[in-house]
Amino acid sequence: MFKFSRGIIEMGVFHFCLIMYLINYILSIIVSPGSIPDTEEWSLNDFQENNNINMENILLEKKKSGERRHCKWCCKYKPDRTHHCRVCKSCILKMDHHCPWIYNCVGYNNHKYFMLSLIYCSITTVFVSITMFTSVRNAIKNGETPFNEMFLLLFGETLNSFLSLIVTCFLFFHIWLKGKINK
Repeated sequence: MFKFSRGIIEMGVFHFCLIMYLINYILSIIVSPGSIPDTEEWSLNDFQENNNINMENILLEKKKSGERRHCKWCCKYKPDRTHHCRVCKSCILKMDHHCPWIYNCVGYNNHKYFMLSLIYCSITTVFVSITMFTSVRNAIKNGETPFNEMFLLLFGETLNSFLSLIVTCFLFFHIWLKGKINK
C-alpha cells in the first residue's frame, strides 16, 4: 500500500510541476515582450516635423550629451533599458535577451513567465532525477534486471541529471543577473 500511495503522490507532484512549466512556457512564447507604442509622441520623424508636442514631459531619459535617446532602425524615441532586437525587428522594453527556445524576446511583459518556466523546469527535472534514482538503485541491487531495461534506466537517469544540472545553473545565473541589475 505504501508504494502505491507514494507512486500516486509522485505522479501528482510531477504532473503539477509539468503543467505549471508548460503553462508558463507557452505564456512566455505568446505574451508580447513589450515594445514602444506606435503613437505620435514616440515617433522621431513626427516630432522633428511637428514640434508642437512637449517631449520633455514624456521622455526624461537622455544620452550623456543631453540628447534624447532614439532607435536608428525604428525611428522612435526610446526609454532606458530599451533595445532594438534584430530578430523581432522592434524595440523591446526592458529587453533581457532574444531567446531561441521561445523564439521571442524576453522583456518587460513576459519576463515573469520566462522566469517561472525556468523555475518549474528546474523543479521538474530535479524531482524526476530524485524519484528515478530509487528505480535505478533497485535495478542495480537486483542482479536479474535485463540489459535493455538497465540501459534505459541508466541512460534516462544520466540524461535527466545532466539536463537538471544545466537548467538549474541557467536558473541561478538568471537569478544572479536579476539581483545584479536591480541593485
